[in-house]
Parts: sequence; structure tokens; C-alpha cells
Amino acid sequence: MNLRKNVIANYLGRFYTIIIGIVVLPIYLKYLGAEAYGLVGFFTMLMSWMMLLDMGFSQVLSREAARLKDKVNGLVELKLTLRSVESMMLIVSFFVFLTVFISSDWISIHWLNIKELSYRTVEQAIKLMGFILILKWYVSLYNSLILGFEEQVWLNIYKITIATFRFVGGLVLVIYITNNIFYYFIYQTIVALIEFMVLKRKIYKNLPKNRRILLPSIESIKNIAPFALGLAYTSGVWVVYTQLDKLLLSHYIPLKEYGYFSLVVLVSGAIMQFSSPLSQAILPRMTALLSNNREEEMLVIYKKGTQYISILIFSIVGIVSFYSYELLYAWTGDTIAATWASQILFWYALGNAVLAIAAFQYYLQFAHGNLTYHIKFNTYFPLFALPIVFYAVSYYGAMGAGIAWFTIQFISFLFWPPFIHNKFAKGIHKDWILQGIMPSFIITLIYLFLLKYIDIDFSHYSRLTTFVLLIGLGILLLLLNSLTLSKVREVIKRKLNYRI
Repeated sequence: MNLRKNVIANYLGRFYTIIIGIVVLPIYLKYLGAEAYGLVGFFTMLMSWMMLLDMGFSQVLSREAARLKDKVNGLVELKLTLRSVESMMLIVSFFVFLTVFISSDWISIHWLNIKELSYRTVEQAIKLMGFILILKWYVSLYNSLILGFEEQVWLNIYKITIATFRFVGGLVLVIYITNNIFYYFIYQTIVALIEFMVLKRKIYKNLPKNRRILLPSIESIKNIAPFALGLAYTSGVWVVYTQLDKLLLSHYIPLKEYGYFSLVVLVSGAIMQFSSPLSQAILPRMTALLSNNREEEMLVIYKKGTQYISILIFSIVGIVSFYSYELLYAWTGDTIAATWASQILFWYALGNAVLAIAAFQYYLQFAHGNLTYHIKFNTYFPLFALPIVFYAVSYYGAMGAGIAWFTIQFISFLFWPPFIHNKFAKGIHKDWILQGIMPSFIITLIYLFLLKYIDIDFSHYSRLTTFVLLIGLGILLLLLNSLTLSKVREVIKRKLNYRI
């Protein structure tokens, strides 16, 4: 398999999905209305909670596909395991869908804070959500298997195609046919069904066609369950830790405002997406160096990686947080949405910036192959953090949730990275802060102070001009922060000496 092609395909597929979502969101907001789009945001939040249902089996089956695909009778064993997992999922799916179906009336009347939509429409839409969630569960399973077969090029071409149908097709529906949210979810159900059928067919084409029917095997489930449940535990805690505020807000604030809050979730979530490509690149390299007893080289990459991500994250978050209103208005054209969401985006953007940088301590643990402290942190820290989130949301709404999110990330940043550094790389923490993080942080603060002093009046510009100007300011900040890199300074110095 061509690793380079797979990596490029994965990046293209991911960024296409992100970009098309960013482009169509303000159009959905305009034609569906804020409250109806809040229902879409509620569904997106439920999709995140769906990871709890997965129980780690998707990741395990991806590993099993990679392990067994080239072995004698390996694909027969894989097919038996898949059939067993599918059968188990079918039983769980039935009860999950039944629960959503029965509770749809209670959710529409007692949980969601509806002002404009009819309860009947919302109830019907929630029933469809339950069916889509089950289909997406199976889709996630099949996606993981295709990754295990290392057919990422095919998978990402398919993802781009289905994302176009999902977003652009839905856009055509709400603009030219009907903006009724119930019919929007009918369309999404059809797309999910197509996605399910195509991926299932793709998987079973790669598996042997046995004349003998392979019955589900409890033994197959037992073989993979310990590893799957370990993954399910850490991912489940992470879902609760990162999604509880969004779940609670769907109850405590009006659905219309939850539609505005969806803008905050998308923009602040994109900040984390910018950090993942770097982590995917350095994790295997750090692991390889450490396994060959080259710890000093590994720590150099670790510190450099921190510096690179700090430069990128501070450049993005500096502009997003400082010009949150201007960014949201230029993006959506909705002054009410921009006014409501801007201050909340400020706190969520800062919180995710801290989280992106603090995540490096996990990379160090991963490279050492020791996640004991990571599991303990995910077990005990939420006991402190979740009550804060619950209190903040209950009494102070979305603004309280944003401040609580930043506060929790900042507190964990103050004590957890130094603790992990002391355990795995004693004496590194001071340099990690002073050399990796502080230079770009200080430059960003100075830059933002100067921008405040200049006081750019964006009211004189069109939305497009404002958006381009904000991108330009961000690029300029990125270039200034890049000067903290010795290699960049060396290149500039050589260029200047050459011209002289």
C-alpha cells in the first residue's frame, strides 16, 4: 500500500468535509431559521454521544482487519468476528432506537426549549435522528474496517462524495423545495441509508464468500472485548468530559439560541482540527526514536512540536478571540447571531487553544507506551470538572459554559503537564514553557495590543472584505510568530546577507 497516497487522501477528505460544512452552515442558518438549525446542532451533539455506543469495537475491528488481511484464513476469521459484532450491535440498536422513539415526545416537550417550531414536527424529527444514529453506528464500523484494509484513497473519495450529497443536496432541498426541518431529516435519512448500503457492500466484497453460513460467535466477541472495552472506557469518559456542556445547554437555553451556539461549536472545534495533523506526524516518530533508545532526539521533536503548534494555535486563536464578532458576522451575515455568540466563542476558543497545547503531555505518555496516568486523569479529573460545568450551565447558560470550559482547561494545564514531565522527562518543563510556548504567546499579545491601539473600524467594509482582512491579519501574525523558529531566522539572515 502507498502510505503517502493514503496520508494525502486522509488530509484531503478531512479538510473537504470541514470546509464544506463551514461554507454551507450560514446558508442553512438563513433558510432553516435559527431554531430549526438548533435542532440540527442538537443532532450533531447526539452524534458525538454515539461514541458511547461504539464500545471500542470500531477501532478494534480496524486493528483486526490490518492484522488478519494477509494471513491464511485470516479473512474468514475477520468475517466471523464482524458477523458477531454486527449481531450484537443489532440487538443494542433495537433498544437504542426504541428508547429514542418512545422518548421523542418527552424530549420535544420537556427537554428542548422550543418557541417557534411545532412539538409534533420536532418529535418526528427526533425519531428520524434515532434511526440515523443507528445507521451511522454501522457506518463507523465499516469505515474502520476499510481503514484497516488500507483503502483510504477509495474511502476518502467516497467520503467527499457523500459529504457533497449530505451538505449540498440538503442545501438544494431547503432553498428550492422546502425548509421544513422534518423533510430535511428525511433527506438525511436517505443519504445515511445509501452510505450504509454502499459501505456494507464494499466491506463484504473484501471478505470471502463462504458456502457455509457463518453464525455469530460469542467466542469471537470474548477475544476482542478486553481491548475494546479499554478503548471504550477512555473514549467514553472523553465524550462525557467534552460534550456534557453541549447536552445541558440543549435543555437550558432556547433552541433558537442553541442554533447560534452551534456556530461556536464549529469554529472552536476547528481549532483542534488544526493540531491533529501535527500530532499524527510526530507520534509515530517519537515512538520509534524512544524504542531505539534515542530519548534526547525524541525530546527535541517533542519540544519543537510544542513550538510549532503554539505558533499555529496562537495565531489562529488570537484573531478568532479578538475579532470574534467581526468573524461571525462576516461568516453568517447575521448580526443577532454574531452578537449572541461572539463573547461565548471568545472563551471556547481560548479553552481549546489551551487544550491543544496541553495535549502534548499525552503524546509523551503514548511514546513511552504507558497510559496509566492518562487513564487515571480521565477517571478522576472529570469528578472535579463536571460539577463545575453543570453548575455553570445551570445558572449562567452558554456564557457560563464557555468560562467554565476555559477555566477547567487552564487549571489542568497548570498542574498536569508538569506532573507528566516530572514522571517521563524530568527537568524539561521549564524549557517546554519558556522555549516552546512563551515566545509566540508574547508576540501574539503584543500584536493584539497594537491592533487594539490601531482600532480598525470594520463597519466601513463589506463582509467579504472583512473576512479577507481577518485572514490577512492572521497570516501576518503567523509570520511574526514564525520568527521564533531558529530555522526561519537563519533563512532570513542568509537572504539578507546574500543581498548585501
